[in-house]
Amino acid sequence: MGSRRAVGWPLALTVALAPVLAAGAQSTPPDETRGWVLGLNAQADEHDAHSLYASSYVGVGSRTWLNFAAGKSSSPIESTDIEANTLLLGVDHRFDKVGFTLEAERWGDSGELETTDYSGSVYFDRDRWRIGFGYERRDIEIPITVTGPLGRTFSRTVESSADGFSFDAKVSMAERWRLYLGLEEFDYERNLAVLPRIAALNFLSASALTLANSFLDHDRFIAVERDLGQATVLSLRLAKDRSAIDAAELETVEGAVLFPIGRRFDLEVNLGHGASDFFQSGYYGGLLLLVYGR
Repeated sequence: MGSRRAVGWPLALTVALAPVLAAGAQSTPPDETRGWVLGLNAQADEHDAHSLYASSYVGVGSRTWLNFAAGKSSSPIESTDIEANTLLLGVDHRFDKVGFTLEAERWGDSGELETTDYSGSVYFDRDRWRIGFGYERRDIEIPITVTGPLGRTFSRTVESSADGFSFDAKVSMAERWRLYLGLEEFDYERNLAVLPRIAALNFLSASALTLANSFLDHDRFIAVERDLGQATVLSLRLAKDRSAIDAAELETVEGAVLFPIGRRFDLEVNLGHGASDFFQSGYYGGLLLLVYGR
């Protein structure tokens, strides 16, 4: 059972569970886990933000994985209180050395902010390295209420969109070491600073629990992973993200350890810290339970 945990899998599933908290160099389980995988993730930070997320991978044939995910996150920022729901559907198909992914995600709070994301990527996989290139289209909807001169209120939705381009890589540096790199750039069709309520919806929080759905200009990360033996894996990740609203930057550092707790169960424990000159710094942490089936 050790092989299923020793090929970048801790970082892989965390991508699906919390995209901004982990490397994206491998988006699906390794072939040794062919069957299905269920992940249950709980995260919280010291500023009362929290999230619960469930994700499943189901193998279809020998080359295709289907991904289904759903979750809920709460971000009680000072000027707004977001209770966001997430629903994601995806597919990953591999050829001999090349594969592609397609995903659709709906995220948000119907009264505050909603986004619809469509993304795709192509990756090239070899024995000691892997690289991937991705594209994401994000459609943003912000409901607002306007009061007219006679006191009558009108409801409308402000819409915008963004295009994202990404690159990620995984390199096996030695027998027990792996290196992950990634970056993503966003291009918005409108000046975000003039959108209504935009300051209250700037979710760049220390825990990064909602950062994946924030208005980012770019994000960068580097991560290393080491096998410790006995199917235990230690990882460390550094990331730097910038808001597209006010150019505020957030730096995070996170460590995680994954270890077996049963024949078909793994548990990952993570702890991180986010720091910014413009936002509250703080610690966050969480648990990820992995269940494997055939």
